[in-house]
Amino acid sequence: MQNTEVDIKKYDAYFITPNYYNNISKNYFKKIEKILDHGVKILRFRSKNLSEDQYCVIAKKIYKLCQKYNSLFIISDLNNFSKNKYCDGVHLTSNNILHGNIKAISSNYIIIGSCHNINEIKICNKLKFKFVVISPVLNTGGKTGIGWNNFKKLTDTSNIPVFALGGMDYKRDINIVKSYGGVGIASISYFYKLF
Repeated sequence: MQNTEVDIKKYDAYFITPNYYNNISKNYFKKIEKILDHGVKILRFRSKNLSEDQYCVIAKKIYKLCQKYNSLFIISDLNNFSKNKYCDGVHLTSNNILHGNIKAISSNYIIIGSCHNINEIKICNKLKFKFVVISPVLNTGGKTGIGWNNFKKLTDTSNIPVFALGGMDYKRDINIVKSYGGVGIASISYFYKLF
């Protein structure tokens, strides 16, 4: 576990993994390593298709890659956190934010929240999360984006750094995100498709 006093504003790229499947195992880890080698310093392992035990096995492999590249390793969801406390932090779903026992998480861990509205942002502010991810900003995967003006309203409400998620392209959107009050981009497909 790394120092949770890290300055998140130094980073503007947050890679969220796609689901892990056994038949893509070799290529999956190679791509993750290339993304980390490319300079991404925050990685969240997200794989909704795995059991908690399967998630733990794969998470440990990715954690070792993150250590090699001195990148922050973030566990996805409060349920996975109980078995994966070797991580640097936990990314909470909006359901975790609204209904989870967040106060039980040690302050040694980075806590990140997925936010979709002002109420969720206010909860993250109150509990002093390290940063939040607002989504979806643009249309993606059948979801209608909130748009840049609504993103700006949410970033104005946030007391903590904000990353934009949903249809993001780092090269195209990073300056737009910053002009609307965010600090960076979170993405699955943009980073995964780089290599």
